[in-house]
Amino acid sequence: MRRALVWALAAAMALAFASAGVAETVTDMMGDEVALPESRERVISLSPAMTEVLFALGVGDRLVGVDSYSDYPPEAAGIPVAGDYSGPNAELILSLEASLVFASNKLQADAIAQLSSFGIPTLAMEPTSYEGIYDCIELAARVMGADPTELIAEMRAREAAATAGAEKAGGKRVYYALSFGEYGDWSAGPGTFVNDLIVLSGGVNVAQDAPYPWIMYTLEQIAADDPDVILVGAYGEPGAAIEELSRTPGYDGLRAVLEGNVFEVDGDAISRPGPRIVDALEAVAAILQAEG
Repeated sequence: MRRALVWALAAAMALAFASAGVAETVTDMMGDEVALPESRERVISLSPAMTEVLFALGVGDRLVGVDSYSDYPPEAAGIPVAGDYSGPNAELILSLEASLVFASNKLQADAIAQLSSFGIPTLAMEPTSYEGIYDCIELAARVMGADPTELIAEMRAREAAATAGAEKAGGKRVYYALSFGEYGDWSAGPGTFVNDLIVLSGGVNVAQDAPYPWIMYTLEQIAADDPDVILVGAYGEPGAAIEELSRTPGYDGLRAVLEGNVFEVDGDAISRPGPRIVDALEAVAAILQAEG
């Protein structure tokens, strides 16, 4: 019964889209061409980074659905949850009569295919590199009819100030602990915006030559890399992540831990490829460029 309802709603949406006509075609961040409808007043974001982008562009009021991790800015909390990284709530999305969906890239490929089959234009919009974040903002602005000039100018100005003293970092070797312990020892390698943040700040990512962008390290490899600095995302009480990592077996004997060179960076800012990436850049730069 529920499946029949979903397909009935999908058929209605496809008919409505066909009747509305195509305004233009754009190429998303996966290289796919997507036909956009004339009306883009009812939008869904299945990525917390895209939710932040849309609000920063001043069009957050058009969001009728977001993913379960979209918790910033605070206004996002009152928007219906339409899915998460494991998949969209197709029935809800169809009932919300969304005219456009912003999704992640490869992690949500199935969701993109499903929603597109229902006649809902769905854009893959998750950059992997630091510069790609600016491309994403410009593309989102074009799609939504917004002006990104002020937002990008502010981000670029903060970026320039944060990276002006990159030489002060002295090429410190940095390990980014995306997760550790029971969650696995994941880090960011080449081709990631986190790697770019470290380089822009004047550091060297010890995982820069890893075979994959996001990689699970071994404790033996981390010890062999012997980073000068360890960065870890903070999601709870200040200092809690440092304390937990520092007492985790395998990390507790690392030189960076013993010398007190483990630092927290806002976990959402450094892990979401959106406007707050400059917050993370400023934080990483301040850590690496500090004296002593």
